[in-house]
Amino acid sequence: MRYIIAFIWTFLLSHMACYLVASMNSVPYQFNEFKTSSVIAVILYVLIMVLAKIMPMNKNVDQH
Repeated sequence: MRYIIAFIWTFLLSHMACYLVASMNSVPYQFNEFKTSSVIAVILYVLIMVLAKIMPMNKNVDQH
């Protein structure tokens, strides 16, 4: 379930960022931007999942 939610958030946030950049450049947000945003979202999702697996997690509660 966390993978699905992570993908949804990555998808939404990358589309929001691309929409804002297109808006600041006075470019209409069309299907080409949607495709580019979707590719960026998938790449970011894969990077986030790889980093989550690589980074060590401290399970010791006493350190908090």
